[in-house]
Amino acid sequence: MSFRWYGFPTADADDDVEVATSAFVQALSIETGRLWNPYNLAMVKAEFRKRLAAAREGRLVPVDEVKPVDIANPPPLYEIRWQGVTVTNRDPSGKTRYDEVLVRLYHSEPDILPLHFIGHHIHEKSVGGLVYAEQNAEIAIAKRFYDAGEPQNWGVIP
Repeated sequence: MSFRWYGFPTADADDDVEVATSAFVQALSIETGRLWNPYNLAMVKAEFRKRLAAAREGRLVPVDEVKPVDIANPPPLYEIRWQGVTVTNRDPSGKTRYDEVLVRLYHSEPDILPLHFIGHHIHEKSVGGLVYAEQNAEIAIAKRFYDAGEPQNWGVIP
């Protein structure tokens, strides 16, 4: 399978993985007090690319690594899941701590493009507060990208 990024930021056809990797890091960088060292940043990028390669090869484990998102409401979107991404945070007092966070990449697998999957949106999943409402808002962003696109916009010819 081929991967195409049709989300924010936009990507040229040859830059899909790089742009999606940057979006992954950006999603992890929104948290105030998040610290990056070169080793941790390289590991996060490698984890992302490894999971994306497994997706392209059809090797993701259902539910643990990939699952459908509300298939009853078209378009069918799916989430690729990262369950324990290690990050370093500094709390307001200046103390450093290591946390594990959840990340989701929402993508579509359009019937008219059976050899492609299209990435639309990436976010760090909240585990506190209004989890379902917050995640539904993130899914809505992915759905808007899906709805705004067509194969020619995605840079893929059916």
